[in-house]
Amino acid sequence: MNRILIIVEQSENRRLLAEWLGIYYEVAIADSVVQRGKALPLLDEPFDLCILDGPSLDRLWEWVQARKHAEQSVFLPFLLITLRSDVKLLTRHLWRTIDELITKPIEKLEMHARVEMLLRSRRLSLQLQTALKQERELKELKSRFVSMVSHEFRNPLNSISGFTRLLEQYDLSQEQRADFFQRIQAAVSRMTTLMDDVLTLGKTEAALTTSNLVPLAIEPFCRKLIEEIKFSTSSSHNIDFDCEDNCITVYMDEGLLRHVLINLLSNAIKYSAPDTTVQIKLQCQPQAVIFQVQDQGIGITPSDQKRLFEPFYRASNVGNIPGTGLGLAIVKQAVEWHGGTLTVTSEVNVGTTFTVTLPISSEMA
Repeated sequence: MNRILIIVEQSENRRLLAEWLGIYYEVAIADSVVQRGKALPLLDEPFDLCILDGPSLDRLWEWVQARKHAEQSVFLPFLLITLRSDVKLLTRHLWRTIDELITKPIEKLEMHARVEMLLRSRRLSLQLQTALKQERELKELKSRFVSMVSHEFRNPLNSISGFTRLLEQYDLSQEQRADFFQRIQAAVSRMTTLMDDVLTLGKTEAALTTSNLVPLAIEPFCRKLIEEIKFSTSSSHNIDFDCEDNCITVYMDEGLLRHVLINLLSNAIKYSAPDTTVQIKLQCQPQAVIFQVQDQGIGITPSDQKRLFEPFYRASNVGNIPGTGLGLAIVKQAVEWHGGTLTVTSEVNVGTTFTVTLPISSEMA
């Protein structure tokens, strides 16, 4: 709710303004400020609009300027209530401090219109500031992303280039040539996997600007996805599915949810020994659906957990297990797009549990 600060000298006018505006907004009255004529702690509190009269402006115009300067990146409106005859006397303060004025006697409808106009401008200004901040962060992220992608592609390219030059030698044995060819194919495979993950990440980013909510029966969706994972990985792992509640049909982005669960289940299989159990738990609550994916794998150290969701970051104990370090970055991005949370608990050589909490709606927004 928008907060309005009232600094008016006449006590009855203060009471009437607070009583009427309090119906629509949060109101703070600076009684002690008016009485003492100086900036007290109340003047340092946040507000979205300040309404003051001529005598208050005359005493506090330096404070008004200071508050405007402190929030100069956004619009902080000040509305002056005055007699028409006082306008000329206040001219020296108006052009630097006041955004709108209203003359007595005050009509409620006019006051409401001017207050709404100023607060709307304030909201738009705050939204613009947020958008500009997000744009700057996105540019920085993309710059770092391009740098990391370039670095990650350079390693397999160097391998391909080096082994290709070695293959040009004529005194290599058949076994050496076969080994070099195998290394080149492995480098190509790493590049292909990396490119697939980069494209998936890009698709997820593109989805942030669109909404593709569809009615989704969560429990059948999970069971079908588990069968797909078993078929595609040909894994000997046992995937145990536990649905603790009666889950209704909700509206979600099926594609993004699929990315989340496939990444988490694939990682659980990849980083745990054959024939061990991977468990996925589903809980449906009135306002959220919770997925837990638990494995009995190599685990993640506390220091690695702090950076686990950074693009291209891989835990220190993965050894030769293949991967690009993009999967969990994709998961986190998709979960946050849903307005959800992603947490991890893990113990080295015991296992890891990822918990995804997503808000749900029983009807299309």
